[in-house]
Amino acid sequence: MSFASPGQDQISFHHGQNLAHFHNDHVSFQLQGFLYHPEMCRKKCGFFGNPAWHGYCSRCWIQKRQQAQSLTNRNHTENLQMKPDITVNTQHLSRKYHFQDSTNDIKVKSDQQYTRNTNTYQTVTNLVCPLSRTSLLSLTEGDFSDFLKTLRRPDAQQLWTHCTNFIQRIQKAENLTVDEKTEEVQTFYQQMVAHYPGHMSEEKDRLLDNIEKLVMTRLYKSVFCLDGSQDEQKDLSFQERIRSLSWVTSKMLQLPLVEENEDVKEGIPCAVTALIEVDSKRAPQDKLSCVSRACNYLFKAIQSSKKEPATADDFLSCLIYTTLKANPPHLLSNLQYITRFCNPKRLMTGECGYCFTNLCCAASFIETLDASSLGLTQEEFNCLMRQQVSEVSPVISCIGQSTVQQIQRNKKLLSALRHRQDVLIQKAECLGREVKAWSLSVQGEVQEIIRRFPLETKQSSPKSCV
Repeated sequence: MSFASPGQDQISFHHGQNLAHFHNDHVSFQLQGFLYHPEMCRKKCGFFGNPAWHGYCSRCWIQKRQQAQSLTNRNHTENLQMKPDITVNTQHLSRKYHFQDSTNDIKVKSDQQYTRNTNTYQTVTNLVCPLSRTSLLSLTEGDFSDFLKTLRRPDAQQLWTHCTNFIQRIQKAENLTVDEKTEEVQTFYQQMVAHYPGHMSEEKDRLLDNIEKLVMTRLYKSVFCLDGSQDEQKDLSFQERIRSLSWVTSKMLQLPLVEENEDVKEGIPCAVTALIEVDSKRAPQDKLSCVSRACNYLFKAIQSSKKEPATADDFLSCLIYTTLKANPPHLLSNLQYITRFCNPKRLMTGECGYCFTNLCCAASFIETLDASSLGLTQEEFNCLMRQQVSEVSPVISCIGQSTVQQIQRNKKLLSALRHRQDVLIQKAECLGREVKAWSLSVQGEVQEIIRRFPLETKQSSPKSCV
Protein backbone atom coordinates (compact mmCIF):
# COMPACT_ATOMS: atom_id res chain seq x y z
CA MET A 1 0.00 0.00 0.00
CA SER A 2 1.09 3.55 -0.49
CA PHE A 3 -0.14 6.98 0.48
CA ALA A 4 0.36 10.39 -1.04
CA SER A 5 -1.12 13.85 -0.74
CA PRO A 6 -2.24 15.83 -3.78
CA GLY A 7 0.82 17.08 -5.59
CA GLN A 8 3.14 14.72 -3.77
CA ASP A 9 4.83 11.55 -4.89
CA GLN A 10 3.29 8.39 -3.59
CA ILE A 11 4.93 6.92 -0.55
CA SER A 12 5.33 3.17 -0.20
CA PHE A 13 4.09 1.77 3.07
CA HIS A 14 5.36 -1.55 4.35
CA HIS A 15 3.98 -3.49 7.27
CA GLY A 16 5.81 -2.63 10.47
CA GLN A 17 7.23 0.66 9.14
CA ASN A 18 7.07 3.61 11.51
CA LEU A 19 4.66 6.04 9.85
CA ALA A 20 5.34 8.64 12.51
CA HIS A 21 8.64 9.53 10.82
CA PHE A 22 7.04 10.49 7.49
CA HIS A 23 7.27 14.16 6.71
CA ASN A 24 4.21 16.22 7.56
CA ASP A 25 3.60 17.15 3.92
CA HIS A 26 3.03 13.52 3.04
CA VAL A 27 0.25 12.93 5.53
CA SER A 28 -1.97 15.98 5.14
CA PHE A 29 -5.62 15.04 4.68
CA GLN A 30 -7.76 17.51 2.76
CA LEU A 31 -11.47 17.38 2.09
CA GLN A 32 -13.57 20.14 0.63
CA GLY A 33 -13.57 22.89 3.22
CA PHE A 34 -11.68 20.78 5.76
CA LEU A 35 -7.94 20.33 6.18
CA TYR A 36 -6.41 18.01 8.72
CA HIS A 37 -2.67 18.51 9.05
CA PRO A 38 -1.08 16.13 11.58
CA GLU A 39 1.20 17.84 14.07
CA MET A 40 4.30 16.44 15.66
CA CYS A 41 4.05 15.38 19.30
CA ARG A 42 4.02 18.33 21.67
CA LYS A 43 7.15 16.95 23.36
CA LYS A 44 9.01 16.77 20.00
CA CYS A 45 9.84 13.10 20.47
CA GLY A 46 9.73 12.31 16.75
CA PHE A 47 6.26 10.75 16.61
CA PHE A 48 2.99 12.32 15.49
CA GLY A 49 0.49 13.53 18.05
CA ASN A 50 -3.13 12.45 18.14
CA PRO A 51 -6.21 14.63 18.85
CA ALA A 52 -7.42 11.95 21.27
CA TRP A 53 -4.23 12.44 23.31
CA HIS A 54 -4.30 16.28 23.31
CA GLY A 55 -1.51 16.56 20.77
CA TYR A 56 0.82 13.99 22.38
CA CYS A 57 1.84 10.64 20.97
CA SER A 58 0.67 7.60 22.93
CA ARG A 59 3.97 7.15 24.78
CA CYS A 60 4.25 10.79 25.88
CA TRP A 61 0.56 10.86 26.79
CA ILE A 62 1.02 7.89 29.13
CA GLN A 63 4.07 9.54 30.68
CA LYS A 64 2.15 12.77 31.21
CA ARG A 65 -0.72 10.99 32.95
CA GLN A 66 1.73 9.01 35.07
CA GLN A 67 3.54 12.18 36.17
CA ALA A 68 0.26 13.82 37.10
CA GLN A 69 -0.81 10.72 39.02
CA SER A 70 2.55 10.57 40.84
CA LEU A 71 2.17 14.20 41.90
CA THR A 72 -1.36 13.51 43.16
CA ASN A 73 -0.22 10.47 45.15
CA ARG A 74 2.70 12.43 46.62
CA ASN A 75 0.41 15.24 47.81
CA HIS A 76 -2.06 12.72 49.16
CA THR A 77 0.72 10.96 51.07
CA GLU A 78 1.98 14.22 52.59
CA ASN A 79 -1.51 15.09 53.79
CA LEU A 80 -1.93 11.68 55.37
CA GLN A 81 1.42 11.90 57.15
CA MET A 82 0.29 15.11 58.87
CA LYS A 83 -2.41 13.15 60.71
CA PRO A 84 -1.07 11.37 63.84
CA ASP A 85 -3.69 8.58 63.74
CA ILE A 86 -2.83 7.33 60.28
CA THR A 87 0.43 5.67 59.22
CA VAL A 88 1.41 5.42 55.61
CA ASN A 89 4.05 3.19 54.11
CA THR A 90 4.93 4.51 50.66
CA GLN A 91 7.71 3.99 48.22
CA HIS A 92 8.72 6.33 45.44
CA LEU A 93 7.97 4.76 42.07
CA SER A 94 9.75 5.81 38.92
CA ARG A 95 7.99 4.57 35.77
CA LYS A 96 9.11 5.16 32.25
CA TYR A 97 6.82 3.73 29.59
CA HIS A 98 9.13 2.67 26.78
CA PHE A 99 9.53 -0.56 24.88
CA GLN A 100 13.03 -0.04 23.48
CA ASP A 101 15.46 -2.92 23.75
CA SER A 102 17.83 -2.53 26.66
CA THR A 103 20.37 -4.74 28.41
CA ASN A 104 20.60 -2.60 31.53
CA ASP A 105 19.29 -3.92 34.79
CA ILE A 106 15.78 -2.60 35.46
CA LYS A 107 14.55 -2.12 38.97
CA VAL A 108 11.62 -4.27 39.95
CA LYS A 109 8.59 -2.08 40.46
CA SER A 110 6.03 -2.63 43.13
CA ASP A 111 2.33 -3.36 42.75
CA GLN A 112 0.07 -1.18 44.86
CA GLN A 113 -2.41 -3.01 47.05
CA TYR A 114 -5.29 -0.68 47.77
CA THR A 115 -7.60 -1.11 50.75
CA ARG A 116 -11.29 -0.21 50.72
CA ASN A 117 -11.78 0.93 54.33
CA THR A 118 -8.96 3.48 54.58
CA ASN A 119 -7.38 6.16 52.45
CA THR A 120 -3.94 4.64 52.82
CA TYR A 121 -2.24 2.07 50.65
CA GLN A 122 0.78 -0.17 51.00
CA THR A 123 3.19 -1.23 48.30
CA VAL A 124 3.90 -4.88 47.78
CA THR A 125 6.80 -6.03 45.67
CA ASN A 126 6.13 -9.00 43.42
CA LEU A 127 9.23 -10.35 41.75
CA VAL A 128 8.91 -11.64 38.20
CA CYS A 129 11.77 -13.96 37.31
CA PRO A 130 12.59 -14.16 33.62
CA LEU A 131 11.71 -17.35 31.82
CA SER A 132 14.30 -19.56 30.21
CA ARG A 133 14.79 -19.19 26.49
CA THR A 134 13.09 -22.54 25.87
CA SER A 135 10.05 -21.56 27.92
CA LEU A 136 9.86 -18.15 26.28
CA LEU A 137 9.96 -19.63 22.78
CA SER A 138 7.28 -22.18 23.66
CA LEU A 139 5.03 -19.39 24.97
CA THR A 140 5.40 -17.35 21.77
CA GLU A 141 4.78 -20.14 19.28
CA GLY A 142 1.34 -20.74 17.86
CA ASP A 143 -1.83 -18.78 18.52
CA PHE A 144 -3.42 -17.61 21.76
CA SER A 145 -4.95 -21.01 22.54
CA ASP A 146 -1.49 -22.58 22.30
CA PHE A 147 -0.21 -19.88 24.66
CA LEU A 148 -2.86 -20.77 27.25
CA LYS A 149 -1.98 -24.45 27.03
CA THR A 150 1.74 -23.78 27.39
CA LEU A 151 1.09 -21.42 30.31
CA ARG A 152 -0.17 -24.38 32.34
CA ARG A 153 3.16 -26.17 32.14
CA PRO A 154 5.30 -26.34 35.31
CA ASP A 155 8.07 -24.11 33.90
CA ALA A 156 5.52 -21.31 33.28
CA GLN A 157 3.59 -21.59 36.54
CA GLN A 158 5.26 -18.53 38.04
CA LEU A 159 4.19 -16.38 35.09
CA TRP A 160 0.67 -17.80 35.24
CA THR A 161 0.43 -17.12 38.98
CA HIS A 162 1.69 -13.56 38.57
CA CYS A 163 -0.83 -12.82 35.80
CA THR A 164 -3.69 -14.33 37.78
CA ASN A 165 -2.82 -12.41 40.95
CA PHE A 166 -2.58 -9.16 39.02
CA ILE A 167 -5.96 -9.70 37.35
CA GLN A 168 -7.66 -10.52 40.64
CA ARG A 169 -6.10 -7.52 42.37
CA ILE A 170 -7.33 -5.10 39.71
CA GLN A 171 -10.80 -6.67 39.68
CA LYS A 172 -11.13 -6.23 43.44
CA ALA A 173 -9.73 -2.67 43.48
CA GLU A 174 -13.08 -0.93 43.20
CA ASN A 175 -11.68 2.32 44.60
CA LEU A 176 -9.26 2.73 41.67
CA THR A 177 -10.18 5.06 38.84
CA VAL A 178 -9.85 3.97 35.22
CA ASP A 179 -6.75 6.14 34.81
CA GLU A 180 -5.14 4.50 37.82
CA LYS A 181 -5.96 1.07 36.41
CA THR A 182 -4.40 2.18 33.14
CA GLU A 183 -1.17 3.02 34.93
CA GLU A 184 -1.18 -0.34 36.68
CA VAL A 185 -1.75 -2.27 33.45
CA GLN A 186 0.93 -0.38 31.52
CA THR A 187 3.41 -0.94 34.36
CA PHE A 188 2.52 -4.62 34.31
CA TYR A 189 3.25 -4.77 30.57
CA GLN A 190 6.65 -3.22 31.16
CA GLN A 191 7.45 -5.70 33.91
CA MET A 192 6.72 -8.60 31.60
CA VAL A 193 9.31 -7.60 28.98
CA ALA A 194 11.89 -5.87 31.15
CA HIS A 195 13.92 -9.01 31.82
CA TYR A 196 14.67 -10.12 28.27
CA PRO A 197 17.69 -8.97 26.24
CA GLY A 198 17.53 -6.94 23.06
CA HIS A 199 18.17 -9.81 20.65
CA MET A 200 14.83 -11.37 21.72
CA SER A 201 12.68 -8.39 20.66
CA GLU A 202 10.37 -10.49 18.47
CA GLU A 203 9.81 -13.00 21.25
CA LYS A 204 9.10 -10.17 23.68
CA ASP A 205 6.52 -8.62 21.34
CA ARG A 206 4.70 -11.92 20.84
CA LEU A 207 4.77 -12.65 24.59
CA LEU A 208 3.41 -9.19 25.37
CA ASP A 209 0.63 -9.64 22.80
CA ASN A 210 -0.47 -12.88 24.45
CA ILE A 211 -0.25 -11.44 27.96
CA GLU A 212 -2.20 -8.36 26.90
CA LYS A 213 -4.97 -10.53 25.47
CA LEU A 214 -5.06 -12.70 28.60
CA VAL A 215 -5.18 -9.78 31.03
CA MET A 216 -7.57 -7.46 29.17
CA THR A 217 -10.02 -10.21 28.23
CA ARG A 218 -10.59 -10.85 31.93
CA LEU A 219 -10.42 -7.18 32.99
CA TYR A 220 -12.75 -5.97 30.24
CA LYS A 221 -15.85 -5.57 32.39
CA SER A 222 -13.81 -3.83 35.09
CA VAL A 223 -12.46 -1.05 32.85
CA PHE A 224 -14.74 -0.64 29.81
CA CYS A 225 -17.73 1.73 29.89
CA LEU A 226 -18.30 1.41 33.63
CA ASP A 227 -21.66 2.07 35.28
CA GLY A 228 -21.96 5.61 36.54
CA SER A 229 -19.40 7.01 34.09
CA GLN A 230 -20.11 9.48 31.32
CA ASP A 231 -18.68 7.20 28.64
CA GLU A 232 -21.98 5.60 27.67
CA GLN A 233 -23.72 8.97 27.44
CA LYS A 234 -20.96 10.28 25.18
CA ASP A 235 -21.31 7.21 22.97
CA LEU A 236 -25.07 7.68 22.69
CA SER A 237 -24.63 11.35 21.84
CA PHE A 238 -22.08 10.48 19.17
CA GLN A 239 -24.37 7.82 17.68
CA GLU A 240 -27.19 10.36 17.58
CA ARG A 241 -24.84 12.76 15.82
CA ILE A 242 -24.07 10.15 13.15
CA ARG A 243 -27.78 9.37 12.70
CA SER A 244 -28.43 13.05 12.11
CA LEU A 245 -25.82 12.92 9.33
CA SER A 246 -27.35 9.91 7.56
CA TRP A 247 -28.00 12.07 4.50
CA VAL A 248 -24.28 12.57 3.79
CA THR A 249 -23.41 10.92 0.48
CA SER A 250 -20.21 9.79 -1.18
CA LYS A 251 -20.38 12.72 -3.61
CA MET A 252 -20.42 15.22 -0.78
CA LEU A 253 -17.25 13.68 0.66
CA GLN A 254 -15.70 13.45 -2.82
CA LEU A 255 -15.03 9.73 -2.55
CA PRO A 256 -12.80 8.37 -5.32
CA LEU A 257 -14.98 5.28 -5.65
CA VAL A 258 -16.83 3.84 -8.62
CA GLU A 259 -20.00 2.48 -7.06
CA GLU A 260 -20.56 0.01 -9.92
CA ASN A 261 -17.19 -1.61 -9.24
CA GLU A 262 -17.49 -5.09 -7.73
CA ASP A 263 -14.69 -4.47 -5.20
CA VAL A 264 -16.49 -1.32 -4.04
CA LYS A 265 -19.85 -3.11 -3.73
CA GLU A 266 -18.19 -5.80 -1.65
CA GLY A 267 -15.57 -3.70 0.16
CA ILE A 268 -17.76 -0.99 1.72
CA PRO A 269 -20.21 -3.43 3.41
CA CYS A 270 -17.29 -5.55 4.63
CA ALA A 271 -15.58 -2.46 6.06
CA VAL A 272 -18.83 -1.46 7.77
CA THR A 273 -19.13 -4.94 9.28
CA ALA A 274 -15.53 -4.84 10.51
CA LEU A 275 -16.07 -1.48 12.26
CA ILE A 276 -19.24 -2.76 13.94
CA GLU A 277 -17.36 -5.88 15.02
CA VAL A 278 -14.89 -3.76 17.03
CA ASP A 279 -17.34 -3.55 19.94
CA SER A 280 -17.68 -7.34 20.15
CA LYS A 281 -13.97 -7.85 20.87
CA ARG A 282 -12.39 -7.59 24.31
CA ALA A 283 -8.64 -7.48 23.80
CA PRO A 284 -7.29 -4.13 22.50
CA GLN A 285 -5.26 -5.90 19.82
CA ASP A 286 -8.39 -7.67 18.55
CA LYS A 287 -10.27 -4.38 18.33
CA LEU A 288 -7.30 -2.89 16.52
CA SER A 289 -7.26 -5.81 14.09
CA CYS A 290 -10.89 -5.11 13.19
CA VAL A 291 -10.00 -1.50 12.44
CA SER A 292 -7.07 -2.59 10.30
CA ARG A 293 -9.22 -5.10 8.42
CA ALA A 294 -11.83 -2.41 7.65
CA CYS A 295 -9.09 -0.14 6.31
CA ASN A 296 -7.70 -2.89 4.11
CA TYR A 297 -11.12 -3.30 2.47
CA LEU A 298 -11.15 0.45 1.79
CA PHE A 299 -7.63 0.42 0.32
CA LYS A 300 -8.62 -2.39 -2.02
CA ALA A 301 -11.80 -0.57 -3.11
CA ILE A 302 -9.94 2.67 -3.77
CA GLN A 303 -7.17 0.96 -5.72
CA SER A 304 -9.71 -0.95 -7.81
CA SER A 305 -11.60 2.26 -8.61
CA LYS A 306 -8.61 4.47 -9.39
CA LYS A 307 -6.35 1.76 -10.84
CA GLU A 308 -3.55 3.15 -8.68
CA PRO A 309 -2.49 3.06 -5.03
CA ALA A 310 -4.64 4.96 -2.54
CA THR A 311 -3.61 8.41 -1.31
CA ALA A 312 -3.96 9.62 2.25
CA ASP A 313 -6.80 12.08 1.61
CA ASP A 314 -8.76 9.49 -0.42
CA PHE A 315 -8.39 6.97 2.36
CA LEU A 316 -9.51 9.37 5.12
CA SER A 317 -12.59 10.46 3.19
CA CYS A 318 -13.56 6.81 2.60
CA LEU A 319 -13.03 6.01 6.28
CA ILE A 320 -15.27 8.93 7.30
CA TYR A 321 -17.98 7.73 4.92
CA THR A 322 -17.70 4.15 6.20
CA THR A 323 -17.91 5.32 9.82
CA LEU A 324 -21.08 7.27 9.02
CA LYS A 325 -22.62 4.23 7.37
CA ALA A 326 -21.58 1.84 10.14
CA ASN A 327 -22.41 4.06 13.15
CA PRO A 328 -20.39 1.68 15.36
CA PRO A 329 -21.66 1.19 18.93
CA HIS A 330 -19.46 2.60 21.72
CA LEU A 331 -17.03 4.06 19.16
CA LEU A 332 -15.59 6.72 21.47
CA SER A 333 -15.29 4.27 24.37
CA ASN A 334 -13.52 1.75 22.15
CA LEU A 335 -11.05 4.37 20.91
CA GLN A 336 -10.34 5.39 24.48
CA TYR A 337 -10.05 1.76 25.61
CA ILE A 338 -7.50 0.99 22.88
CA THR A 339 -5.53 4.12 23.73
CA ARG A 340 -5.39 3.23 27.42
CA PHE A 341 -4.71 -0.49 27.42
CA CYS A 342 -3.07 -1.38 24.12
CA ASN A 343 0.67 -1.88 23.80
CA PRO A 344 1.90 1.68 23.01
CA LYS A 345 4.41 0.32 20.53
CA ARG A 346 1.57 -1.08 18.45
CA LEU A 347 -0.13 2.32 18.31
CA MET A 348 3.01 4.23 17.33
CA THR A 349 4.26 2.07 14.47
CA GLY A 350 3.03 -0.07 11.64
CA GLU A 351 -0.20 -0.42 9.75
CA CYS A 352 -2.42 -0.79 12.83
CA GLY A 353 -1.12 2.45 14.32
CA TYR A 354 -1.75 4.33 11.07
CA CYS A 355 -5.29 2.99 10.71
CA PHE A 356 -6.12 3.75 14.35
CA THR A 357 -4.87 7.34 14.05
CA ASN A 358 -7.01 7.86 10.96
CA LEU A 359 -10.07 6.46 12.72
CA CYS A 360 -9.52 8.97 15.54
CA CYS A 361 -9.29 11.71 12.90
CA ALA A 362 -12.51 10.47 11.27
CA ALA A 363 -14.35 10.60 14.60
CA SER A 364 -13.03 14.11 15.23
CA PHE A 365 -14.15 15.21 11.75
CA ILE A 366 -17.66 13.84 12.28
CA GLU A 367 -17.98 15.69 15.60
CA THR A 368 -17.04 19.03 14.00
CA LEU A 369 -18.63 18.53 10.56
CA ASP A 370 -20.42 21.62 9.28
CA ALA A 371 -21.67 23.09 6.00
CA SER A 372 -18.24 24.19 4.77
CA SER A 373 -16.87 20.69 5.29
CA LEU A 374 -19.28 19.36 2.66
CA GLY A 375 -19.31 22.33 0.30
CA LEU A 376 -22.91 23.25 1.17
CA THR A 377 -24.52 26.51 2.09
CA GLN A 378 -25.59 26.93 5.69
CA GLU A 379 -29.25 26.91 4.62
CA GLU A 380 -28.87 23.61 2.78
CA PHE A 381 -27.00 22.12 5.72
CA ASN A 382 -29.69 23.20 8.19
CA CYS A 383 -32.45 21.79 5.98
CA LEU A 384 -30.70 18.44 5.74
CA MET A 385 -30.06 18.33 9.47
CA ARG A 386 -33.80 18.92 10.03
CA GLN A 387 -34.58 16.27 7.43
CA GLN A 388 -36.57 18.84 5.41
CA VAL A 389 -35.58 17.48 2.04
CA SER A 390 -38.20 19.53 0.21
CA GLU A 391 -36.34 22.75 1.01
CA VAL A 392 -33.01 21.48 -0.27
CA SER A 393 -31.66 22.41 -3.68
CA PRO A 394 -32.74 20.08 -6.55
CA VAL A 395 -29.19 18.75 -6.94
CA ILE A 396 -29.02 17.50 -3.36
CA SER A 397 -32.58 16.16 -3.59
CA CYS A 398 -31.58 14.04 -6.59
CA ILE A 399 -28.63 12.68 -4.64
CA GLY A 400 -30.86 11.32 -1.87
CA GLN A 401 -33.71 10.23 -4.14
CA SER A 402 -32.25 6.79 -4.83
CA THR A 403 -31.77 6.20 -1.10
CA VAL A 404 -35.40 7.13 -0.35
CA GLN A 405 -36.65 4.84 -3.10
CA GLN A 406 -34.56 1.98 -1.77
CA ILE A 407 -36.02 2.54 1.71
CA GLN A 408 -39.55 2.44 0.30
CA ARG A 409 -38.81 -0.80 -1.58
CA ASN A 410 -37.39 -2.33 1.58
CA LYS A 411 -40.52 -1.35 3.53
CA LYS A 412 -42.76 -3.02 0.95
CA LEU A 413 -40.61 -6.13 1.00
CA LEU A 414 -40.70 -6.28 4.80
CA SER A 415 -44.48 -5.84 4.78
CA ALA A 416 -44.87 -8.73 2.31
CA LEU A 417 -42.58 -10.93 4.38
CA ARG A 418 -44.51 -10.09 7.54
CA HIS A 419 -47.79 -11.06 5.84
CA ARG A 420 -46.33 -14.36 4.64
CA GLN A 421 -45.03 -15.04 8.14
CA ASP A 422 -48.49 -14.41 9.65
CA VAL A 423 -50.12 -16.79 7.14
CA LEU A 424 -47.52 -19.43 7.87
CA ILE A 425 -48.08 -19.12 11.62
CA GLN A 426 -51.85 -19.46 11.15
CA LYS A 427 -51.44 -22.58 9.03
CA ALA A 428 -49.06 -24.08 11.59
CA GLU A 429 -51.55 -23.44 14.39
CA CYS A 430 -54.36 -24.99 12.32
CA LEU A 431 -52.22 -28.04 11.59
CA GLY A 432 -51.47 -28.40 15.28
CA ARG A 433 -55.18 -28.36 16.13
CA GLU A 434 -55.92 -30.93 13.42
CA VAL A 435 -53.20 -33.27 14.69
CA LYS A 436 -54.52 -32.99 18.23
CA ALA A 437 -58.11 -33.63 17.09
CA TRP A 438 -57.07 -36.61 14.98
CA SER A 439 -55.26 -38.13 17.95
CA LEU A 440 -58.35 -37.76 20.13
CA SER A 441 -60.62 -39.23 17.45
CA VAL A 442 -58.40 -42.28 16.99
CA GLN A 443 -58.33 -42.79 20.74
CA GLY A 444 -62.12 -42.59 20.89
CA GLU A 445 -62.56 -45.10 18.08
CA VAL A 446 -60.24 -47.54 19.79
CA GLN A 447 -62.19 -47.24 23.04
CA GLU A 448 -65.50 -47.76 21.19
CA ILE A 449 -64.20 -50.93 19.51
CA ILE A 450 -62.99 -52.29 22.83
CA ARG A 451 -66.43 -51.56 24.36
CA ARG A 452 -68.35 -53.22 21.55
CA PHE A 453 -66.12 -56.24 21.21
CA PRO A 454 -64.74 -57.06 24.63
CA LEU A 455 -62.05 -59.67 24.77
CA GLU A 456 -63.14 -63.02 26.30
CA THR A 457 -60.58 -65.40 27.66
CA LYS A 458 -61.35 -69.16 27.84
CA GLN A 459 -59.80 -71.34 30.46
CA SER A 460 -58.65 -74.73 29.12
CA SER A 461 -59.46 -77.80 31.18
CA PRO A 462 -56.48 -79.64 32.66
CA LYS A 463 -55.43 -82.76 30.83
CA SER A 464 -55.87 -86.03 32.66
CA CYS A 465 -52.82 -88.01 33.35
CA VAL A 466 -52.67 -91.32 31.55
